[in-house]
Amino acid sequence: MLWASNGAEPGRGWGLGVIAAPPTTTPAGHPPATERYFLAAGCGLRLGEILGLEVDDIDFDVREVHVRRQLKVLKGRQPFLGPVKTSTSARTVELPDVVAVALRQHLADGCDAVEVDDDTDRRRPVRRAARLLFKGVGGEPVNAATFSRTWATARGAVGLPARWGIHGLRHYYATVLIHAGASVKTVQLALGHSTPTITLNTYVHEWPDALDRTRLLIDGALGGQHETAATPAVSRA
Repeated sequence: MLWASNGAEPGRGWGLGVIAAPPTTTPAGHPPATERYFLAAGCGLRLGEILGLEVDDIDFDVREVHVRRQLKVLKGRQPFLGPVKTSTSARTVELPDVVAVALRQHLADGCDAVEVDDDTDRRRPVRRAARLLFKGVGGEPVNAATFSRTWATARGAVGLPARWGIHGLRHYYATVLIHAGASVKTVQLALGHSTPTITLNTYVHEWPDALDRTRLLIDGALGGQHETAATPAVSRA
């Protein structure tokens, strides 16, 4: 799996590391899903976006991941492809080397297509063969509810609290960007939020030094002129 704890609260100050081997015990018939965790923590994708990825969505040459659809589950229906959460959720995300290596290893044995309903274009739903990046043990599209049991096993293996869902890896990704100095707009585009306001409201506590940084920028630009600025101006006209 993908991180190593340094004792900090999950998502804050955690270092991106690699645990040598994924959990050896998983729910019956469900192998470890390490590559999916890399896409969540290394690219900030939602679970549905990860499960909806096809091989052609990964561009190893340009080092990009194209988020075009998501895998959805509705009561009484098998998993199907559908549009992403909002128009801005359809996006291109940078592919870090650590994620690319994991995906290349995952695809080393090939990737067979599976028949799945595709409702991405609601006006023209089709059933087609899709080379989904991730499939169940029987080659079928992954049911998110079933996958949650696999995640629970992996989560326990690295000591994450029970309340921590896989969505927490997406938050981890966001906080890594923020603490590295990324702007609100950059984080918004990477996460696919519909507006910068959503990003700011979600992560405002992760920009605690924003005001101090602003003061330092102005002080650096104006230098010692702050004393002169406080002196009433005298007209020389």
